[in-house]
Amino acid sequence: PPEKEGGLPRQVGNKTECGLLGFVLDLKQDYEPVRNLIPEEKLYKVYTFNSVRKSMSTVIKMPDGSFRMYSKGASEIVLKKCSRILNAAGEPRIFRPRDRDEMVKKVIEPMACDGLRTICVAFRDFNSSPEPDWDNENDILSDLTCICVVGIEDPVRPEVYQILTL
Repeated sequence: PPEKEGGLPRQVGNKTECGLLGFVLDLKQDYEPVRNLIPEEKLYKVYTFNSVRKSMSTVIKMPDGSFRMYSKGASEIVLKKCSRILNAAGEPRIFRPRDRDEMVKKVIEPMACDGLRTICVAFRDFNSSPEPDWDNENDILSDLTCICVVGIEDPVRPEVYQILTL
């Protein structure tokens, strides 16, 4: 919550995470029920962010025993791993290379020109039998379904602000 009445919500933690959670709130949704349903200790596997992969992924076990992996990261990297994209009705459809090129031109480049950092959010479902080889990251982190691409405005670092005001 904001520190004072009518103020902006306080953001504590990773700026990308805060931006995405702020987006959820802007959509008038509450992420707390999801956090309560799937607390951190229930996460099945986590591929933490690293600068080579430029993404992070989290695997959860579904009630039927199958698995779902959610991924987020630099749009230009994650989109290359997507073979499907959700349409306006939330149904997956084939995501061809020309679709990707169009998304870069019509969505990602305009956001980048406005100074936004673009993040792709995607998922992949896995059967429970046989259980996937979670150590084979190249195989696991492929064949994704793109949910969305969002633009995040990174806060200006204090040292940049000081240079600009000289």
